[in-house]
Amino acid sequence: MFFKSAYKSHESGLAEFVRYVLTMILVFLGYLLGQVPFMIVVAAQLTERDGELSNTALQEFAANVNFADINLDANSGFILLLLSFVGGLMALWLAVVVIHKRSLKSLITPYQNVRWSRVGFGFGLWFLMIATLELVSYFVSPETYIFQFNWKTWLPLVAIALLIMPMQTSFEEILFRGYLMQGLGLATNSRLIALVLTSIGFGAMHLANPEIKEFGLMLMMPYYIGMGLFLGILTLMDDSLELALGIHAANNIFGATFVTFTGSALQTDAVFRVTEVNTTFMIPVFYVLATAFIYLCARRYGWNDWSKLYGPVRSRWENNETDSQMDEHLIT
Repeated sequence: MFFKSAYKSHESGLAEFVRYVLTMILVFLGYLLGQVPFMIVVAAQLTERDGELSNTALQEFAANVNFADINLDANSGFILLLLSFVGGLMALWLAVVVIHKRSLKSLITPYQNVRWSRVGFGFGLWFLMIATLELVSYFVSPETYIFQFNWKTWLPLVAIALLIMPMQTSFEEILFRGYLMQGLGLATNSRLIALVLTSIGFGAMHLANPEIKEFGLMLMMPYYIGMGLFLGILTLMDDSLELALGIHAANNIFGATFVTFTGSALQTDAVFRVTEVNTTFMIPVFYVLATAFIYLCARRYGWNDWSKLYGPVRSRWENNETDSQMDEHLIT
């Protein structure tokens, strides 16, 4: 059903390829446009600090992205960083509506309404799981945690995280697990190819993250690609993006507001700052948590047809359901 909502507006051949190319160009331009306020503020602050704007100063700031170095508070810097994702999301919405003649909701769910209970379940359970893991880590190595809570900066941070950060996580989910997964699935007629390619693309999107420089490519890419596979599996099994939306939001909001670390892409005034991250422990534990989450969802929602992960795309509705049955539930 998830792919059928895209199939209703899908065209074969060059025309469809051109639509996808135009959409990705528009999304990229929207993402860049969203960076303009960030670049203007950084350039102005560097000029004020040094009396001039030099390439060396820009490169040094880009390598660390420490807003304190340019006399800018962390919350303002956080908002500026998030604006690029807001621009990307707005561009994606515009492209889907204008170029593909579809609703943005059709990239999230094939049903008439988004099932917010699933978004909430994904958010709540994943938040609980990673918070429990962090609590265990704290009791094992309390010396690596620095308590830096300041309610004057933390409360605005929570507001930013709840109001703006879901746009960042939703942009990534709708782009990769929604738009690209549906497009690749229809183009190749393979769920597995769509799952693998979008997961690799999701990992590649994070290549510029400071965690890559801090901990190394060979450690971080299995995490990013693994996260993409985890969220993709949930999307395919549930025929919707709702669980993935909740999990991604919970993951990033927790990292922004409760525990950050040196080298993180989320340099915020979180409650704790970790001085040493055991990534060789973090990666395997993530896979354990992800497997447990999938198992719990399978039990809760009665998932038993695992061919949804590797079978062909079109045969599911062509062989098992009539168009009239499907169209009663699909959105356009």
